[in-house]
Amino acid sequence: MGSTLTAERLSPTERALLADAFRRRRATTAASGPRPRDRSEPAPLAFSQLRLWFLQQWQPQAPTFNAVRALRLAGELDADALHRALGALVDRHESLRTVFASDGAAEPHQVALEPDGIDLPRLDLSADPAAARPDRLHSRLRELSREPFDLAADRMLRSTLIRLGERDHVLVLRLHHIAADAASTGVMFSELGALYDAYRAGRPHALPAPAIQFADFAVWQRRRLQGKRLADLTDYWVGQLEGAPARLALPTDRPRREVQRHEGAHRRFALPGSVAEGIGALAREERSTLYIVTLAAFATLLYRLGGEDDVVVGSPIANRTHAELAGVVGFISNTVALRVRLGGNPSFREVVRRTREVVLGAFAHAEMPFEQVVSALRLPRDAGHNPVFQVNFRAHAARPPVPELAGLSTSLVPVDIGYSRFDLALELQGGSDELPGYFEFDLDLFEAESVGTFVDGLAELLGQVLADPDVHILDVALPGVAQGAHRRPARRPGTMRGRRPADREPEQA
Repeated sequence: MGSTLTAERLSPTERALLADAFRRRRATTAASGPRPRDRSEPAPLAFSQLRLWFLQQWQPQAPTFNAVRALRLAGELDADALHRALGALVDRHESLRTVFASDGAAEPHQVALEPDGIDLPRLDLSADPAAARPDRLHSRLRELSREPFDLAADRMLRSTLIRLGERDHVLVLRLHHIAADAASTGVMFSELGALYDAYRAGRPHALPAPAIQFADFAVWQRRRLQGKRLADLTDYWVGQLEGAPARLALPTDRPRREVQRHEGAHRRFALPGSVAEGIGALAREERSTLYIVTLAAFATLLYRLGGEDDVVVGSPIANRTHAELAGVVGFISNTVALRVRLGGNPSFREVVRRTREVVLGAFAHAEMPFEQVVSALRLPRDAGHNPVFQVNFRAHAARPPVPELAGLSTSLVPVDIGYSRFDLALELQGGSDELPGYFEFDLDLFEAESVGTFVDGLAELLGQVLADPDVHILDVALPGVAQGAHRRPARRPGTMRGRRPADREPEQA
C-alpha cells in the first residue's frame, strides 16, 4: 500500500491547509456521501481498482501491487485470540474477501465471498541460531510478500505468524492494493486492537457494524463522476499538465528497457534532527508543511540532477473527504500529479511558495481519478515507463500507525520485497527527532551507488536551503552529485497534450 496523506497522520498546520484546499470542493456540491448500494445489482470496480485489474491481467505473476505490513509482537501473545481477531476483521470488511469476476464482460465486477474467517499459518524460527534469525526472517518476509494474488479466486488478505522466541513473534499481513490503501491500514489496526483485546478477555467485541462497504463507494463514485463535475475536473487537470514533459530527465546508469520489469530495491537513510527542525521552522514561516517543504526540496534535487526545470511528481492522497469513508477498508486513495515549475532560477523560498500553490490546487481537485487524467491527456501507452510521471513522493508528519494489542509491545518491521513501481520514489517519515526515509529505485535503471549520491545530494541541498531559504537554487553547491541544471536535455521525450470536454468524443461527454 502506497503511503498516503491521511488526516490521522497530519499536524494541525497540515490539517488546516487541507481544510483550505477542500473548502471550494465541498462548497460546490451539496451531494451526500456514499450510502449502501442496491445489492441486487453487480458492483462495479472503483476507477483506481479497474486500472490495477487491467495491469494485473498483463502481468498476473508480478508482485507490483502487493503490500505488506510486518508487526513485531513482544510479550505474552494469545495466538488464538489473534487468529479470531483477524477472522472477524475479514468478516467485517467485504473488500478483504472480494474477488473480481469478468464473465466475459468488458469490465469486471466485485463479488464478496461469504464470511469465513481467515487462515493463520504459523512458522517457527525459534530453533535457528540467534545470529541467523534476522536473515532468515528477512528471507521469509520477502518470500511471503512476493506470492502473487489471483484476483478471480483469492481473498485479498493473507496472514502468517512467525515465532522467533517464546515472547517474540512477527505477524505478517499481505494484501493486494486493489483491496486496501494506506488509510485502510489505520482502520484495520484500530479494529484489530479492539478485537484482540475482547477475545483475549473472553468477551464479545463492541465494534459497530460498518455503515457502508467499499463496493458502496465504487457505485457512488461511478454515479458522481460524470457530467459537469467530470468536465470541470478534466479542465483543471488538462490545464495543469498540458505541455509538461512526458518523461522526466534523470541521469540513469543504464538505458531504459522497452518493457519495465519493476524490479527494485530500497536505500534507507535518516536525516538529522537539525534538518527536521529547519523544515518545521521554514514551514511555519511560509504557512506550509513538512510535506510541501520536502517536496520542494525533492523537485529542486530532480532539477539539479536532470536539468529539467519542469518537474512532474506523483503523490498519493487519501481522498477520504466524506465522513462516511472514515471507517471503510478499500482502495479509495488517489494519485495526484504535482507539476512544479522551477524556471527562472528562483530562491528556495519561492520554490516552496510555488509548490504550496500546486499542492493545494491538486488536493482541491483530487477527486479526479488518475486513470481519467491519463485518458484525458491522450498519452500513448508505453510499456517502458509510467504515464504522466515516473517519480513518486510521499511524506508523513506522524509515525505510521501500529495496533495497540493488550499485553504486547508492537512495532513495524521494515520490509523490502524487491520491486519498484516507479523509476524512483522518495518516502520521508516525520514524528521523531530524526527524519528517516528511503529511496525506492528501479534496478534496471540505477545502481545502488548512484542512489547513494541522491541521498547525499538531498541532505546537502536541505542543509544549504534551510540555512538560507533565499538562496537561488542554481547557486546551491552539490559536490559529488552529477548535475544537469545548467544544460538542457539534447532531446525531450515529447510533451503531454490533453483534450478538454469540448474535444471529447460524444460517448465520453
